[in-house]
Amino acid sequence: MIRAIKKKEFAMRWLAVVCAIWASQGAAQVTNYEADGNLESTFDVGCVPLSKLSNDYSPADLAGGVIRCFKDGQDDRAFELIVTMQLRTAFDTLRVEDTTAHQAGQVMMLEIQYAAGDAFGPRMQEAVARFGDSGSPRHNALCAQMAEVGPPTHSPRYMVQHGMAAFTEREGDRLLDDFDPEESWEILLEEYLQCG
Repeated sequence: MIRAIKKKEFAMRWLAVVCAIWASQGAAQVTNYEADGNLESTFDVGCVPLSKLSNDYSPADLAGGVIRCFKDGQDDRAFELIVTMQLRTAFDTLRVEDTTAHQAGQVMMLEIQYAAGDAFGPRMQEAVARFGDSGSPRHNALCAQMAEVGPPTHSPRYMVQHGMAAFTEREGDRLLDDFDPEESWEILLEEYLQCG
């Protein structure tokens, strides 16, 4: 019985090695195509405080600010920019028609983590703890700031160019015709950011 189990474990390990080799060979043949403007930043915002946020700053712009804040040791501000970046990304997923483009926010977060290095996760966890839960003073301040700033006016090109539709050469801006920015922003503040 033990010998049969050992044979099965050996076979599973061998299969894992073969799969890893096969996957690495396949990975070597991957070609990455990227449309002009994919995840493109148009403003170098730096480590901007929320009080200085412009509605013209896209999530791609804010991603650069997150990295700058993190490298400057301003972790709390970096976390607030992450929340704002994700909120504006959620706004764009509501107005960008191409659903294949909606993963742009996830890709930007991966790029931030890669640029920031191994210390990013632990330090951001500490910043989250300092920020507090929904209803904390810092959460309420962020909600008030986002309500005051109102819906973003930035171009969603960074996201549009991330999707497959960017390669179809279809005419138009690829945004939903019936999108209501004010209503969408209010819904996001209530449901996504949990402002009460």
